[in-house]
Amino acid sequence: MSAGLGLLLWLGFGLPFAQAEDDENNEYQLNFNLYAPIVDGLSGFGNFGYYGQYDAYSKYRFGWPGLIYRVNAWLQLWGGLDSYYTDNYQSADTLELRPFAGVKLFVPNPAKIFLYNFTRFEYRDIENVDTHNWSGYARIRSRFGIEVPLATRDRAWESKTFYAFTDVEPFYRFDQDELDPVRVRGGLGYVVNDRIRVELIYTAQFTRASPGSSLDYADNIIQLNIRIGFENGLLHRLLNPSD
Repeated sequence: MSAGLGLLLWLGFGLPFAQAEDDENNEYQLNFNLYAPIVDGLSGFGNFGYYGQYDAYSKYRFGWPGLIYRVNAWLQLWGGLDSYYTDNYQSADTLELRPFAGVKLFVPNPAKIFLYNFTRFEYRDIENVDTHNWSGYARIRSRFGIEVPLATRDRAWESKTFYAFTDVEPFYRFDQDELDPVRVRGGLGYVVNDRIRVELIYTAQFTRASPGSSLDYADNIIQLNIRIGFENGLLHRLLNPSD
């Protein structure tokens, strides 16, 4: 393992959890994103993760099934189901089912810098595990992002190279007719090889204390994201398709 990747993993695992008891507004996430080819232009994916906030909750994510259809070099169609079970320490546990469908658009360019928009419609259906009552609402989330290789152009997105990325993602809630939350992310990624990428991501989350109130800075989200493709070159085709 290279020194750069070792530092990235230490920052992802060691530093955030060492600080957990100092800041109760931090959420820490570990995500595994798996991608597999199905037929030409169609791939499947799953997301599996653990989210935790000190002295508040532990959340377990099971995102499956998921489908990505690559229409061309600049257009992808996404759909699937995310499921979350939250072990709340001070209140009833919850189960959330979140079906979604979306469109991801890329801006082709020869610089190997990737500009994209990923817009999804999703429905959050949440069960109180104690009472078995369900409640839900629909929302649209739209992520505007850029990914930049930290290598020379001939080495960009090759094995053992780094890349940086940032994006902003507002969420529109239909039940409240307003934006809530808004997330601003930044991160550092490492291309381990043709099948594996590792990303350390920081997200600042802005939320409303109540409907109609202003958006205020509320939370930090620190995530270690591991992407695994079950075919050589699949991650590159899905994540950097205009190259």
